[in-house]
Amino acid sequence: MRRTSRLIRVAVGVASLALAATACGGTSGEGGDDGGDDKGLAIAYDVGGKGDQSFNDAAYAGLERAKKEFGYKTADIEPTDGETDADKEQRLTSLAKQGYNPVIGVGFAYGPAMKAVAAKYPDTTFGIVDSVVEGKNVASLVFAENEASYLAGVVAAKATKSKTVGFVGGVDVPLIHKFQAGYEQGVKDT
Repeated sequence: MRRTSRLIRVAVGVASLALAATACGGTSGEGGDDGGDDKGLAIAYDVGGKGDQSFNDAAYAGLERAKKEFGYKTADIEPTDGETDADKEQRLTSLAKQGYNPVIGVGFAYGPAMKAVAAKYPDTTFGIVDSVVEGKNVASLVFAENEASYLAGVVAAKATKSKTVGFVGGVDVPLIHKFQAGYEQGVKDT
């Protein structure tokens, strides 16, 4: 599983860098626009925030790399406990109003908020990890979760001495079901 976690971190970091490097050059489209150049790249983290040893940390690594290698100015905002979609929408709006471009929401939970905010800021490029949000200014950063977890299943099957392996998904959502399906298939094939 540790290898899968590293693969996921690398994939998210690379996707974040790719979005940062190819972002369109406009500024935010609503009244908060200061008329100047984009401030740079911003990330709104998913539940768990920095230090989760998963997607958020991978996104943070990509943010830091964009700052170091490309000279981007950056911003990042942590989630709050028990937050609502309205809280996520406010967070994305705040970053867009400040002139950050692109603005990336880490995690499928940003889907409804991303759709609403992207429509209000057509000149800002947005990215969302693990969800598909339709919009000319939204990049949906989705991955074949089942392929990475398939490899984890292969590793688990090769490592077991008792011919017994397990899978703990954490939460019961479609994304985790994809991880589980890939993992189980990797075990079966091995």
